[in-house]
Amino acid sequence: MTMTPQRKTLVTVAVIVIVIASAIGALMVFNKSPNLLDSEFRVIVTGSMDGEPREEYEIKTIPVNSLVAIHKVHDGDVDDIRIGDVIGFYQSTVHGNTYHRVVAVDEAGKSFTTRGDNTHASEHVPFGDVNGKVVNVSEAAGHVVVYLQQNILFVLAVIVILIVMVEAVSYILKLGKE
Repeated sequence: MTMTPQRKTLVTVAVIVIVIASAIGALMVFNKSPNLLDSEFRVIVTGSMDGEPREEYEIKTIPVNSLVAIHKVHDGDVDDIRIGDVIGFYQSTVHGNTYHRVVAVDEAGKSFTTRGDNTHASEHVPFGDVNGKVVNVSEAAGHVVVYLQQNILFVLAVIVILIVMVEAVSYILKLGKE
């Protein structure tokens, strides 16, 4: 069976998309994030930002297990961060990044005061410690990533079974034509 040039192009594009999506998915399953256009993606695992939605802000709330897109901030370049934005900063007490809302800006002290939407404790974050700003939240995509993380062997088994089935059908069709 010969393929038309259009079908070959379509198959090639489909394979490229599947490979790229699989690579990104694999990174996220193993808690790594691809760096795409100076942004990264993380799943929020605590409830500190899972409070009442704040309608006055672009990022209203971040439920547990939501996938967030974080635009990286370099070398203390915090000019675009305002009160109400959710920022990421490394916190040694949790050995990782924390994402909280900016509630005050101290230009003289060059720091932000942050607080989780579901917490009462405030933290002072020096401008230089900010490493990202949350620009988008997807609760549904986060649940998919968490499901994949928790069921990676099942997902891999389904993929292998599908590949075997496609190859078997292709082989049977080939035998039928001969």
